[in-house]
Amino acid sequence: MLKIINFLCLSTLVLIPLEAKNVQVDELTKGWTLRDGDSTMQFSVAKIPSGVYTAVKDKYGDLLAPDNDVKLRWIANKTWIYSRKFETANELGQDSLVNLTFHGIDTVAKIWLNGELLGETDNMFIRYSYSVGHLLNFSPNQNNLEIEILSPLVEANARVQELEQKGNSAPPSCPESRGDVECHRNMLRKMQMSFGGAWNPAALSSGIWKPVTIEYYTVAILRDVDVAIKRTDTHWIMDCRAILNTPDSEKFYVQLFVYASQLLDEPFIIEEKQLSYASPTLEFQIHIPKEKVKLWWPNGYGTQQLYPVMFSIKTYRSSGEPRLSSRTDSQKLLHIGFRTIELVEDKDARGRTFYFRVNGHPIFMKGVNYVPAQTLPELSAETETLKHLLNSAHDANMNMIRVWGGGLYESDSFYSLADTYGLLVWQDMTFTKATYPIDGELMASMRQETVQNAQRLAYHASLALIVTNNEIELYLVKNRSDFGAEAKRLEDEYKLLFVGNLCAELDIISRNDFNPRPGPMISTPSLGIIEPGKELAKDPQSPDYGDVHIYEDERDALAQNIYPQARFVTEFGYASLPMRSSWQRVLGEDKSDASLAALIRQRQHDPKGFIPLLQQIAYQLPFTLQNWEDNIDEFIYFSQVSQALTTKLAIDVFRSRRGDYQTMGALIWQLNDVWLAPTWSCIDFFGNYKMVYYWAKDFLAATNIIALYNDERDQLNITITREDYMESPDVKLYNIFINTFLWKDIFSKKAIARAIGLRSSSIDQLVIPLESVLYEHHSKEEIFLEILLKDEEDRVVAKNFFYPVPIKDIIGIKDPKLNIDVIDVECSNTNSHYTNKFTLRITIKYPALFVYLELTDPEYANQMHTFSMNGFTQTVPLQNIYLEIKNDLSCITLNSEHISVKTMNQYML
Repeated sequence: MLKIINFLCLSTLVLIPLEAKNVQVDELTKGWTLRDGDSTMQFSVAKIPSGVYTAVKDKYGDLLAPDNDVKLRWIANKTWIYSRKFETANELGQDSLVNLTFHGIDTVAKIWLNGELLGETDNMFIRYSYSVGHLLNFSPNQNNLEIEILSPLVEANARVQELEQKGNSAPPSCPESRGDVECHRNMLRKMQMSFGGAWNPAALSSGIWKPVTIEYYTVAILRDVDVAIKRTDTHWIMDCRAILNTPDSEKFYVQLFVYASQLLDEPFIIEEKQLSYASPTLEFQIHIPKEKVKLWWPNGYGTQQLYPVMFSIKTYRSSGEPRLSSRTDSQKLLHIGFRTIELVEDKDARGRTFYFRVNGHPIFMKGVNYVPAQTLPELSAETETLKHLLNSAHDANMNMIRVWGGGLYESDSFYSLADTYGLLVWQDMTFTKATYPIDGELMASMRQETVQNAQRLAYHASLALIVTNNEIELYLVKNRSDFGAEAKRLEDEYKLLFVGNLCAELDIISRNDFNPRPGPMISTPSLGIIEPGKELAKDPQSPDYGDVHIYEDERDALAQNIYPQARFVTEFGYASLPMRSSWQRVLGEDKSDASLAALIRQRQHDPKGFIPLLQQIAYQLPFTLQNWEDNIDEFIYFSQVSQALTTKLAIDVFRSRRGDYQTMGALIWQLNDVWLAPTWSCIDFFGNYKMVYYWAKDFLAATNIIALYNDERDQLNITITREDYMESPDVKLYNIFINTFLWKDIFSKKAIARAIGLRSSSIDQLVIPLESVLYEHHSKEEIFLEILLKDEEDRVVAKNFFYPVPIKDIIGIKDPKLNIDVIDVECSNTNSHYTNKFTLRITIKYPALFVYLELTDPEYANQMHTFSMNGFTQTVPLQNIYLEIKNDLSCITLNSEHISVKTMNQYML
């Protein structure tokens, strides 16, 4: 262990200037070609990152076009070869070293440089770097680089055969799906969802999914800086580890500068220190007075203050000065947020709590599960898509996002955006719901995967927890009897891999004297971190400990009793269909309902088919179960209403239980989608918001009013929750108004008012007998309630609606006589991007239930657009809705004919 050097002892040191150069890093972005290993046909590759499906799209079609996920499967059965010629840098010093570094190859490949086999890869989550100075042809001669990427299907099948020949197995063989999927995903260290699943296609990608670089340097390269944050009574401490790579086999020297003008009055300097080539990591601490630091907070609790910190390091072989013109200098610019985070697992009457405490403040986690932005990994880091998705989570008042274990370790941009938007990251490692072989070479690869990704992510303020796998412990426990004699071996291998190796490797980002973050946790769901013993849990889904995953999609999801009083709900969700205009973008010119119905059926991969979705609709809504193909628009609308109703109810139940830390988190499955299909997403593949997303802005708001019906006592349980942080204790005064409406009248018939005071981060509850809000002789089937929370200035802080009976049982609903007009237009141009804003005026004469707006003209519907709200219940004669359309070309003209409007009323007359 290197001795930690205190900043206070070094503040007076003076560094002698050294004439040296930066490490030179050249990206091999363009100039690549791709060919089928069995033919001479070549394809031009636009740029790296690249994948085979992306490169051959113009000739063979888009993988995500109708039926192409099956028709183009032959591509995944072939070997493909990427080629490029390049020249070396013009000036190379006598002491220059050269690396050829592949930041991500998908997945099994052989790399050839100038006819020599440079190396082989078998893990898409690892950075492979080769010292190539001895193999290079120097300018003006060219170098020939080839990457031979082997078929993932052939490789997976070959590896399972090798395993079976040893008398072993690694279940499950195939994903659970009614779609056309592929098997043996656990044989490869590849994005596991590539093989298909219950909501996604089989898309067996191959390619160079991250950059390829040539690095010219003298001794070592700075790869990552792990910054752990610790708070004392007087200071913040940045506990830093600068992680270098070197091919040398001798000790070398380093000098370090750290520049942070907002935090440090002068640069932090380590004048000279010797490092071992075997463990080239420089450890040091920087002390920063508390008064210089503004805290980083999760979304909704404060600002997301990030401080730019530049780490600059020199490396050289001899004490003193490096040679002139030597490439000794590496830099890393990080944006550091100062916060503390803990996972509190205290014993209580029924088990252990499970909640996150940030900056000493308990926080209820409201969030969502994230899947890769694209099914092809080379497209998953597209900046504008990531911004849209993570900003959408932020705007919906979410404060946590879970990176699901069937996907990727996301791009640097993803985690930087999470830092910026205040989204704490629950990071699964990329192992999901399967057993994994643990032979020596594969184990070594998985350990390296763990280390590299942990060191890359560790400094981010948003990183809250790393979990080594998704649902594997639950899978083993549930299927123990099916495994028979194999069960013990599989469980022993599980413990060896995840507890004995991967969890141990994560110690590389821990500290001896404090915990930068909780964990790691072994599996999700689980009994948490503290409770599990040496053996697998008997019930990883115990509601009294840790976290649970909830999928009760065949029971009435609006029945509160189906939701266990879990400590933390890491997955729950309900399915719906994307809007028609999105489906039409996939179908193109074919506008027939028959083609649309066929596409919807083909993309339904849930093993249960449409049964759960249709059952949820039938429990609450007036939709005919049979022959949805004849009523596709209605099916889409009803599916989105059902998803919004059920998700809202579940969130309301979980939030109402946060008193005494009984339930302290709920993450919706899922935020986004990898193709257009009937799935659980809140945002469809094209970035369009489903109804549930619009509702989430309200039901996830920091201050909210929740209404839950207790049918046994015929009463309304109202919860007022305030989830924020104030430095000094405060009490805000609110008025609660419960307005009773008849479905046949737009004016409320009765009102009840209550006054309450609510402290920061507190919860209050009251009980209202349903009888007290009924109107005269009218039954509960004839009424609904509008519940308002107003502040002292009479401003509406939160609004909720309560429907006493299932929607299908409503009596007296009328045609709302709805009319929509475009009354105001505004167009602005920024950097050649046009933003068109429209004010829509909606007038009604009777209450309108679940008013849903959709752009129908493809010219507009295919542009990124957002309504200020959607799927709403309107109880006022006039309502203004704001529509924003982003258009790259021009200002646009819009009228009411371009907008379709649906209400639940029209299906109940």
